[in-house]
Amino acid sequence: MELQWIDDFLALCETRNFTRAAQARCTTQSAYSRRMQRLEDWLGAPLFDRERRPVALTPAGEEFLARAHRLRDEIFDARRAVLSVSSHLEKSLRVYTTNTLAATFLSPWLIARGLQNYSVIVASVSGCLEAVKRGHADLALTPHFGDAEALTGLEAREIGEDRLILVQSGGLKDPVGLIGRELTGALMVYTPGTQYGAQIAAMLDAHRIAIRARPVCESASAEALLAQVKAGLGAAWIPAILLDREATVRCAAPDYFDIRYKIVLARPAGQK
Repeated sequence: MELQWIDDFLALCETRNFTRAAQARCTTQSAYSRRMQRLEDWLGAPLFDRERRPVALTPAGEEFLARAHRLRDEIFDARRAVLSVSSHLEKSLRVYTTNTLAATFLSPWLIARGLQNYSVIVASVSGCLEAVKRGHADLALTPHFGDAEALTGLEAREIGEDRLILVQSGGLKDPVGLIGRELTGALMVYTPGTQYGAQIAAMLDAHRIAIRARPVCESASAEALLAQVKAGLGAAWIPAILLDREATVRCAAPDYFDIRYKIVLARPAGQK
């Protein structure tokens, strides 16, 4: 099993089209198809019905999809969890949060509450919530897109809000725009399996909007994409909390391109 196989699988689940999935994964369709075949060989069952249009998941594919996001997150979070138990502090508050919130929202929040002697562990959204559920974290600060099931078993409250905005630099040579039902220009995307990526894909699918050309870059990091936006390499959906208004401009797009979400504080149910 290779991590890129999981990302490949999630890309095809989102696009239901081998050509578009290969484009999203920045590879050729033949190379992409070979990797998908290796995944199916490793699992021992076909995951997609290739005769249907759009491509459909088989029962085995549906079963693997239920686990794929969690597998991907756990692989990335495993190293962070191992490191987090080796603390220089004898007793510390263990705070899990995402990279974006750790770099922006977290510090003012900690200062306002006078918290001291704490450990900050950066993880994916699902990794943060899972850490609280398993007792590895005292609390988690994460984006929340309205999925009540994700917060099951936790006490959660909204402590802020933000939105994803499609932005580009003023000097981008191939600016991104919406022509009919196609998004054109030098677009950068989030890696399949990420919360941001899933929300953007769902919004585009709901409005039947396709991405015309192969994305110029994909990354799981909003900070990495923002750096490239500022360098004039492409456009991307970036959390508003990260944006420097002088360095980026909003792409011409409908209002529904803004993806709003809450910032929640989650802790074990019943904890004071």
